[in-house]
Amino acid sequence: MAKWFTDSGSQNDVVLSTRIRLARNLKGIAFPGKMTDDDALRVISLVDSALGEMNYTFTKIDIPSLADAEKQKLVEERFISPAIAKSKQPCVAYISEDELVSIMVNEEDHIRIQCIYPGFEAQKALELIGRVDDYLSERLDYAMHEKYGYLTSCLTNVGTGMRISYMLHLPATVMSGAADSIFATLGKLGITVRGMYGEGTKSVGNIFQISNQTTLGRSENEIASAVSEAISSVIAKERELQTKLSEKNGIVLEDKILRSYAILKSARIMQSKEMMELLSDVRLGLSLGFIDDTDYTVLNNIMITASPAHISADLKCATATDRDVTRAEMIRKAF
Repeated sequence: MAKWFTDSGSQNDVVLSTRIRLARNLKGIAFPGKMTDDDALRVISLVDSALGEMNYTFTKIDIPSLADAEKQKLVEERFISPAIAKSKQPCVAYISEDELVSIMVNEEDHIRIQCIYPGFEAQKALELIGRVDDYLSERLDYAMHEKYGYLTSCLTNVGTGMRISYMLHLPATVMSGAADSIFATLGKLGITVRGMYGEGTKSVGNIFQISNQTTLGRSENEIASAVSEAISSVIAKERELQTKLSEKNGIVLEDKILRSYAILKSARIMQSKEMMELLSDVRLGLSLGFIDDTDYTVLNNIMITASPAHISADLKCATATDRDVTRAEMIRKAF
């Protein structure tokens, strides 16, 4: 199980996880949009050789050979992207033994290195992913431009090739009607807001992924510092709005939260979307002190392990109803 949802991190009342991703390509080989299967296999071979010398153990996973539910399970845990899960070209993922780092090979770029920590932990993620990238750069010939930096398939990644993204729970921001204004302000700062699984996905359960839009013209540390500063402001605003909602709506808000908690603890059938909405209420209840007999890691575990692909892959449920019944049972046991 990925540590970002099994362990606790800094400021985890709002920040579920910190992820840093580096996009890299190899010199002299067509980028994934134009490469042949032979090119793809050559990239895998080169990365294989490089990682084979590293004193940091990875498990190699051949993506196309997996069943659809197994691929989606890796997406739910954020080890791989939805894009590589759908790829028909030779592609693999490497997952570190401590499950903090994953490397996708032949996604949108030849190599995408990811590091995910629970909570608000940019510095830890930067240090670890930097060590992995430095190691690979000594053994692989990255495609680079003297002026522009790392060359990538998407122009918005040219430069450092780095995306730093935070998964945030923002119920009060949404409930208060402040989301559009706050997200527009972030956009002006070069920061984008997406759904839980990134580009092309919608927010569920008031969870958003917030990251830098471009990587050109600034160093990794400068990008991380700018995004972290903006996220700190979002965290502070969310907490302020939670307090205001509690002061204004008091017993009504507490009633809504405790009803959601009761449903989660007693329901016999539970759809995924409903689960996410109810978990959002309970997470807010923890933040406000209305609930004190569970914690954020329990909620994170439920959110992932009771997701559709996890239930399908691990428990082999035949129908949607079977999944919903199983999900409800898992949630009751978790609480």
